[in-house]
Amino acid sequence: MTKKILVFDGVNDHAVKELGEAGYQVVSNPQASDKDFSGDPDVVGFLLMTYPITGAIMDRYPNLKVIARHGVGYDNVDLEAAKERGIVVTNTPGANAIAVAETAVTLMLMAGRLFDTDKRGITDAKAKAYGAAHPGMQVSGKVVGILGFGHIGRTVAELLTGFGVKVLAYARHDKDVPNGRMASLDEIFEQSDFVVSTLPATPQTTKMIGETAFKKMKQTAVLVNVGRGPVVDEAALIIALKAGEIAAAGLDVVEKEPISPDNELLSLENTYVLPHIAGGSREAKQEIAETAAQNILDVLAGKGSKDQVN
Repeated sequence: MTKKILVFDGVNDHAVKELGEAGYQVVSNPQASDKDFSGDPDVVGFLLMTYPITGAIMDRYPNLKVIARHGVGYDNVDLEAAKERGIVVTNTPGANAIAVAETAVTLMLMAGRLFDTDKRGITDAKAKAYGAAHPGMQVSGKVVGILGFGHIGRTVAELLTGFGVKVLAYARHDKDVPNGRMASLDEIFEQSDFVVSTLPATPQTTKMIGETAFKKMKQTAVLVNVGRGPVVDEAALIIALKAGEIAAAGLDVVEKEPISPDNELLSLENTYVLPHIAGGSREAKQEIAETAAQNILDVLAGKGSKDQVN
C-alpha cells in the first residue's frame, strides 16, 4: 500500500515537499465537489481547505487517520463523525494571526476614514458627495473593542499600541490586556469607537452582533469583522449602516461566501468589503501549510497533535 495524502490544488509547495520527504504520495485536486472525494483506500490523511467533510465522505476512505484543516476554522468538518471513526481533526491556530490582525487594522483605517469611498469619488459623483458629507475618523486615541482575544485578537491589540488606543477585550476567560482591560459585551458595544470581531462561528456567537448591539453602539462607531461572517446579523447590519446607526463597516467575511456580486453590502458607500483574504499573505500561507502538514505527520507517527480539535 502506497500511503497517500489528499491535498487541495495550490497548497504551498513547502507542505508538499514536507509530506513527500516523509514518504507519502501527495495527491492534489480542487477539493471543490464530492467527486474530488470519491474514495481511495490508500489515502491516510487530508490536508483540507473549506469543503464540507461528512461521515459519508469519511467512509469512502477506510484508512483515513487524520484531517488537517488549512486554517483556524473547522466548522466544515463533522467532528463527531470523525471521532466515531477514530479520525483526528486538527487546525492551525495562530499560524495566520499576524496576517489577519494586519488586515483588521487595515479595515479600521479604510472603513474609519472611508478611503475607498473617496477613491471612487474621483470618478463617481455619488461617492464624492458621500465622502464630502461624512469626514472619516482616526484610529489614534480611540476605544477599540476586540471580540475574541486569542492569537488574532491579542495580535490586533499589539499592533495598535502605537496608535495610543484603549482596548476593551471580550473572551470566555479573563486574559491580560496590556493596553486595556477585559470588558462585557455591553461595555464594548456602548463605549467602543471601533468594534473588531475575531470570533469563530459557533451556536453561541452566531448573530451575536445584531440589531440590539447596533442600537447600543455609537453613531460614529465602525464595525470590523475578520472572524466569521455569521457572527454578524447581516440584515441588521445593512439596516444600521443605511440608517446611520453606525458610521461604517470593514468586512473580510460575510454570512454566505463567496460573497455574491449583488450583496447589498457592496453597494453601500460606508462599507469596505474584502473577499475573505485576511489570512492569505505569502508568509501566512506557507506557515499554515507547513503547520497542517506537520500535524498530519505527527498524527500518522503516533505522536498526536497539540492542535487536535476533536
